[in-house]
Amino acid sequence: MAKIYFDAATAGNPGESACAVVIITDEERFHYTKPLGQMDNHSAEWASFQFALECAVKHHIATCLVYTDSKLIEDSINRGNVKNEKFKVYYNEVLKLEQNFELLFVRWIPRNQNKEANHHAKQTLYQLTKQSKK
Repeated sequence: MAKIYFDAATAGNPGESACAVVIITDEERFHYTKPLGQMDNHSAEWASFQFALECAVKHHIATCLVYTDSKLIEDSINRGNVKNEKFKVYYNEVLKLEQNFELLFVRWIPRNQNKEANHHAKQTLYQLTKQSKK
């Protein structure tokens, strides 16, 4: 079963945002980053989750354990809905992407256990904000 870690970083709330995904399979380790544009921190986490599943689909991963340090995302997935209308578009996309997996679990982890994804997200955000200051 693949392990997938994702995280988002935001400069301001809302502000410039970026995300990172780390996919660990029995054979390989992949990491991906993506600029997300201007958004609030919770929207950035949702966009990061969607991106993580898109990456996993490209690798034909059938079963996975997805780790997030966003309690909001874990609670929403386990509850089967989102309370805030703003996140419904992400939630619906995640539900569509979930259909590509035989088995997918989402588990909350403390931020200190999500260091690799956090590091890549912050590095990508740093590069974006550094470029925009030039």
